[in-house]
Amino acid sequence: MRSILLGAVLAIVVFFLIQTVMPFPYGLILGIVFAGAIVWYAKKHASRSKDSLLNYRRVDPINEYEKEQNDEALRILEKKYIEEKITKEEYLNRKKEFEDSEYNPRKCKFCGSEEFEFVPEEQIGSSSESDSDLGYYKCEKCGKKENEN
Repeated sequence: MRSILLGAVLAIVVFFLIQTVMPFPYGLILGIVFAGAIVWYAKKHASRSKDSLLNYRRVDPINEYEKEQNDEALRILEKKYIEEKITKEEYLNRKKEFEDSEYNPRKCKFCGSEEFEFVPEEQIGSSSESDSDLGYYKCEKCGKKENEN
């Protein structure tokens, strides 16, 4: 919020400075363009909250890259605590929130195995995405789908 307010004030100042330096039609147009660019930039970079490291974390990672991403998010949280950017209470609350929603291993209802593999559903068309979120988990031991009875 603070950066949006600062961006708006800066945009107004830049708008009036351009108005005083350049003649009427050009100053107006360039003033509006530069002010709009400043406000857009401020809004774009203000959307990151201080909990932003939790925003990109997957609750249910389906590949090694997403597991590494979760580990990186926890590492960033620990780094913020070590650098004293957040308090101990805030660190513990965020870590608890992180661990509460962290990936918990599944157990197969039939064989009790915790080893599952993600099987992407085949998509119709020429979609070339290899890491699709559409699919299901299958037990590697018995081959049953996770939600089969």
